[in-house]
Amino acid sequence: MSTRRLLLRLLLGMLFGTVAVVGALSFHEFRGALQNEIAGNLQFGASTVMERIDTFLSARVENMRVWRSVEVMQDIRVDDVDKRLSHFLSDLRARQAEIYRALLCTGADGRIIASSDPALIGRSAPTAAGWQTVPGGPGGEVQVAMDPDGQARRALLRTRIPNAFGRGDIGYLYVWLDWHAIQALLDEAAGATTREVLLLDADGHVIARSRGLRHAASGPVRLDGWTLPPAGRSVSYQHDGRALGLGNLLVGAATSGGYQQFAGLGWHLVMVEPTAVSFRPVWRLFWTLLGVLSLTVLAGVWISTRLADRIARPVVALTGFARGFRQGESQPPPMPATTITEVVELHRAYVEMIEALERSREQIVRAGKLAVVGEMAAIMAHEVRTPMGILRSSAQLLQREAGLGAREHELVGFILSETERLNRLVTMLLECARPSPPEFRPHDLHAIIEGVIGLLASRAGSAGVSLRTDLPEPPIVLDCDREQIMQVLLNLVLNALSFVSAGGTVAVSTHRDEDSVWVSVVDDGPGVPAELRERIFDPFFSRREGGIGLGLTIVQQIVHVHGGEISVGESAWGGAAFNIRFPSP
Repeated sequence: MSTRRLLLRLLLGMLFGTVAVVGALSFHEFRGALQNEIAGNLQFGASTVMERIDTFLSARVENMRVWRSVEVMQDIRVDDVDKRLSHFLSDLRARQAEIYRALLCTGADGRIIASSDPALIGRSAPTAAGWQTVPGGPGGEVQVAMDPDGQARRALLRTRIPNAFGRGDIGYLYVWLDWHAIQALLDEAAGATTREVLLLDADGHVIARSRGLRHAASGPVRLDGWTLPPAGRSVSYQHDGRALGLGNLLVGAATSGGYQQFAGLGWHLVMVEPTAVSFRPVWRLFWTLLGVLSLTVLAGVWISTRLADRIARPVVALTGFARGFRQGESQPPPMPATTITEVVELHRAYVEMIEALERSREQIVRAGKLAVVGEMAAIMAHEVRTPMGILRSSAQLLQREAGLGAREHELVGFILSETERLNRLVTMLLECARPSPPEFRPHDLHAIIEGVIGLLASRAGSAGVSLRTDLPEPPIVLDCDREQIMQVLLNLVLNALSFVSAGGTVAVSTHRDEDSVWVSVVDDGPGVPAELRERIFDPFFSRREGGIGLGLTIVQQIVHVHGGEISVGESAWGGAAFNIRFPSP
């Protein structure tokens, strides 16, 4: 796949993915917010309508408790011969004809004695199943019953009429509510919106519906599986509306909690709205986002094509040069004619890489030569040790001969000192060429440093140099080769002592961070110039008169074998600072 095609696919994929993700998240968040808002409104509306129904029923119950104690009610005992009680009931109904269908009183035998509807007088008392008692104090209970009345419902309330002149009851007061008053409350709550309202009794049977549901289905309806909250509470949720002949619904449900002294009948009110209607604004947003996405993708295709071409052209030129460079060409490609900063930076970095590769070639050749020289040095060191040992032994024997003069002793001393120096040089060459493998064991790093300082204390004192340590608690345990770490520290401290003048200071300190242990050897001497810091660890490079230039090379090798790193910088006093980092145990 070409760079141009890859860039084009990448840019289009990022553009399409970004717009699609942002659009999907916006759609999801807007839909969730709208759903929560509508569900909350439905829940609040259901609670409000349920409270209105409770208030309506509470007023009717309180009216009956008052009417049962009116003096005219005692006319039941004389069969209401002068029709005073019937006229009283007719007047009550006439005042609130939209609420009451009929008011009537029965005697103890259950026969209707007085009624707002004269046609009912003489008949038997209304019968109903499942009378529900509403407490109202001693002898003041009101009972409520719901029975079918054709295709609608009949709501009956009754209460006992006490005997004002003796004990017991003389009959019952019945109130036949006009169920259309309840339905009017539901229709008013539904209004001209797409919402519908249902009223359920305590057993979950639908006993009233708003206008839209009454027209849609006239048969009995049960809401099996629907969530109905406990008394005085309300909930909202989504539910399938097949039981109502509708699709998916948002539902707000509330349960009667009573009103003042009226404890309620445990009825439930359910307010629903189809999600197809509720989420209509969301789908309008969806199609709008889809249109914006399409336009954005078309614009992105054009922009991506142009951009991919401008990016790919200089990359193709660099690729051609890379093939030529592999065949020996070294002339870098010309600067591309582009204003894209990243492409210009890529070209500059590419040219720098070519120059670095050229330097690397030279370094590899030089490293190869050094490797050969090192191997030869190791071989020569082994070969030189044998005759050097013979020379040293012979000089020692010759030194013991009697009759040697002062001049002869001086010459023998020269032989011994120079062979000793040659032996040290050979030893260092061997250590540099073939360093011995370390024996890792846990050691107290602070104890090793204290030991090194103790060994060099007299030398530092004679030179007038102060040796200091900064070793914070607790001790640092390092998995290392103790002798090799001592060699590292001895070389670094000796190197510092050779450059620090009398009255100077050399300090060794340690500290720990999250994943490393640091050892620093610093001094207040002349320091290491910045241009020499890259060469300071090279073999045979020395700034000290008479130095061999292998000490720091061996130090670097030992540190690397221990998995660490060593660097040289400037101390806070202006001198040299050698910092060693070991992996934290």
